[in-house]
Amino acid sequence: MSQESHLPSQQANCKDLIIVCCHATFSGDNMDESSWTLQDFQRADTTTHKTSEISTFLAHITAGANLYQASGEAMLMFSGGDTTGTAWTEAKGYERIFRTHLPPRDLSTPVGGGCQLEERATDSYQNLLFSILRYHELLGRYPEHITIITHAFKQQRFLELHAPAIKWPASRIRVQGINHPFTLEELRTTQRKEYENAYGLFERDLYGIREPLAGKRRKRFWKDEVAEGLSGDEVVKRLLAWRGEESGVEVFPESLPWE
Repeated sequence: MSQESHLPSQQANCKDLIIVCCHATFSGDNMDESSWTLQDFQRADTTTHKTSEISTFLAHITAGANLYQASGEAMLMFSGGDTTGTAWTEAKGYERIFRTHLPPRDLSTPVGGGCQLEERATDSYQNLLFSILRYHELLGRYPEHITIITHAFKQQRFLELHAPAIKWPASRIRVQGINHPFTLEELRTTQRKEYENAYGLFERDLYGIREPLAGKRRKRFWKDEVAEGLSGDEVVKRLLAWRGEESGVEVFPESLPWE
């Protein structure tokens, strides 16, 4: 008897994966900054009229929830680990908002694969790969199509770098980007920092395991040994340990089960 035959009927029909990338830790009750662990650049700044980026995080959650309910064949995955050392994961906080702070919705009968958590990821590459592996852990198979909800300025990072690094077919992944409101100067600054601090670094280190990307993960409480338990598939285990050879940009040479 196959593993899928043991699943609830709505999960047996689940084909797709919607990933909401988490960007901060929510562990309170109200939607103000006191309930969040935020970076300084995510906070409101009354001197420049910049609002808190909490509103953008809520927009990401809402977009994911809308796609999930419209699909009927997707799993909704909130992806984000314990990046602050509080033992409260980003994913858990986002799920709490999804269930208690969004406009009322019928969650009594889940559609597709339900709302699930991926609680290991510390960066965007891990958001993608670890969510795929979590989907497989829950359903015993890999998704057919993926939609990622994140900031618009990160779209190219996912589509041009992360998906090719894990050999995920380009025709089976989409990114819905939602940015915080920007002035022209803020937009240009954000785009420059995206290249300097993320895209450009992953461009030279596709798997994020050299410095400075490895150091960023450690600061977010990542431990390399965690990767060893993320998959029972031998070829995926080798992907998780892959370093991109000496150049750091050699794509994993073996065929992967989702190709």
